Amino acid sequence: MKPVHLFFLIVVLLNSFSLTAQKEERHDIVLLDNVNFDRVDKNLELTRLADKVWLIQSSYACNGHLDCNHLLIVDRKDIVLVNTPASDSLTAILLNCIEKKFKRKVTKVIVSHFHDDSSGGLIVIGKRGIRSYASNMTRDLLKPGNKSIDFVFTDSLNIPLQTIPLKLYYFGAGHSIDNIVIWLSAGKILFGGCLMKSLDSTDNGNIKDADLQAWPVTVQKVKDRFRDVQTVIPGHGMIGDASVFDHTIEILK
Repeated sequence: MKPVHLFFLIVVLLNSFSLTAQKEERHDIVLLDNVNFDRVDKNLELTRLADKVWLIQSSYACNGHLDCNHLLIVDRKDIVLVNTPASDSLTAILLNCIEKKFKRKVTKVIVSHFHDDSSGGLIVIGKRGIRSYASNMTRDLLKPGNKSIDFVFTDSLNIPLQTIPLKLYYFGAGHSIDNIVIWLSAGKILFGGCLMKSLDSTDNGNIKDADLQAWPVTVQKVKDRFRDVQTVIPGHGMIGDASVFDHTIEILK
């Protein structure tokens, strides 16, 4: 069993009692005990994390190795994709698979930072009329590549959906100067993107655009803000819980 699948099953068992009591609330995202995996393409897999939330894993090199994490939020009208695959071609395949599976199109895309593993499919996103969201720094960093962002923010931004509270935050530089996190308060799910290192990571990874001094400070700020987090999704590797914060800080020492 893949590490991400095993971790999720453990989280479900640990949280099943407390989640049951919350199912009647309108804005709750309830973790599932019947986890669904759907390999929609050799380079794409969808894992159902909750009743309205899916983890997407894609292959950066399109070689079948699923090494990039994305998030999909399926509300009553909107479908929100967090981070595109690394290329326009794979992004187009993903968008088509989502439309086929959910009988609806993606309406919004969030870009967590300017690197290709977050923004590589923005050209096709724009051509399909999908609204994009990112920090103002990400927008500026993408301009030389002729990629554009529709809606930007400086510190935080609420994205209006139908039933799911969704908020974007910028806490500071780290893996890149512009990296943001995405918070789903109802399910206590944090998409940390490449700001966070997975629990199976042993090094800093790509530090070409990193601020190594600011990075651990920024992660500590995120940790302090989201003390009740249950699931943390890094940009690559297996998902985890709050221990991802300390693991990332330790790696960066």
